[in-house]
Amino acid sequence: MKQVKEMGIVAVCLMLLGFGICMGIGTYLMYRDGEEEYDTLREYVDVEEPKENADSEDTEENQEETVTVDFEALKKINREIIAWIRIPDTGIDYPVVQGADNEYYLKHTFKKTEHVAGSIFLDKDNSPDFSNRKSILYGHNMKDGSMFQGLHKYENEQYLEIHNKVYLYLPDGQTLIYSVIKCGYVSANSDTFWLGEPVETRQLLLSTCGSDSSKRLVLFCELPEESEESETNGEGISMEVF
Repeated sequence: MKQVKEMGIVAVCLMLLGFGICMGIGTYLMYRDGEEEYDTLREYVDVEEPKENADSEDTEENQEETVTVDFEALKKINREIIAWIRIPDTGIDYPVVQGADNEYYLKHTFKKTEHVAGSIFLDKDNSPDFSNRKSILYGHNMKDGSMFQGLHKYENEQYLEIHNKVYLYLPDGQTLIYSVIKCGYVSANSDTFWLGEPVETRQLLLSTCGSDSSKRLVLFCELPEESEESETNGEGISMEVF
């Protein structure tokens, strides 16, 4: 009887182990499928590394990448694309969309496939040209390191000091270069997400899930004043204030 009982326990353990392995494989395949889609989309983005020039001074401007996004081709896949976000060396390199609500792209990829990874998307009440005083981008905190999981690296202050630029490429040819100011947790119901909050500078907030559903990790960025003046004077963009 004892031997039969032990065999039953072993059988149950093997069943649980098999179930765990199947679940693990399923999760791996799910994550892989999501990131493979975005890898395919990156084929529409050409990144030219900065060229070394011994005759020029080693300024930050000389170290900028040259990025060209084929928005015409991407719009044929999804007309709701409004930008491409890129933060070098962080893994954040994705198309940005804007839907009619803030729910759809939580569970749908850029190609509108239902998937847990979702998309990087702009708040539905923001202007798609990022001309508001505060613009908010949302993205999932994926366990495989994709989407906005890279924002958690900014909890390290030294990392923030080094990776302090966020690049937004827009369909009209503009490149918005934001400076990272700080990173921190806020309540999911915080006034931080209120677009009517008065702000002194033109801000971009990147938001992802925190340690639990009650918190959000937010990367606070701002557009330097000289960039705002250049856009307003050179491109004729009117600044909308909430």
